[in-house]
Amino acid sequence: MRRIMLLTIVVGLLLVQGVGAAELKADTDAQDIRATILKSAAGWSTLNPDNNDPIYTSSDRAVFFDVAPMQYVGWAAYKEGFRKGFAGFKDMKLALNDDLAVHRAGNLAWATTTWKLDGHLKDGKDVHLEGRATLLLEKQNGKWVIVHEHYSVPAQM
Repeated sequence: MRRIMLLTIVVGLLLVQGVGAAELKADTDAQDIRATILKSAAGWSTLNPDNNDPIYTSSDRAVFFDVAPMQYVGWAAYKEGFRKGFAGFKDMKLALNDDLAVHRAGNLAWATTTWKLDGHLKDGKDVHLEGRATLLLEKQNGKWVIVHEHYSVPAQM
């Protein structure tokens, strides 16, 4: 009887440890996802899209929606479009608001947030934009990468 009780306690402790490990893994993934998204905003803020290479898929079939133009197909096209679209900027900062929400299902995750962009053009004008973003991430080779994103600004009514 004592052996059965002891075995029951040991199995119970192992199960509790397993649940704790799964929760810890989920928390770690959520932190990694958030860090990837924040790195993305910091990378865009450098005005050099190459800085985001490690955190975006290199797929030539991935679709990205930006403020303008309507869409880019492939990471290379997105980077080139960003370079052209932001060529007139002297500097800028893309800041995510504190409403960043992350959701995960297995090796996929999605996030929503609102953002602000402040910058200075080379001609001396200031730029301020506010908008929203949705990002889709996939865990590839043990790290989270952005495989789709949709940045937009509200229509002016």
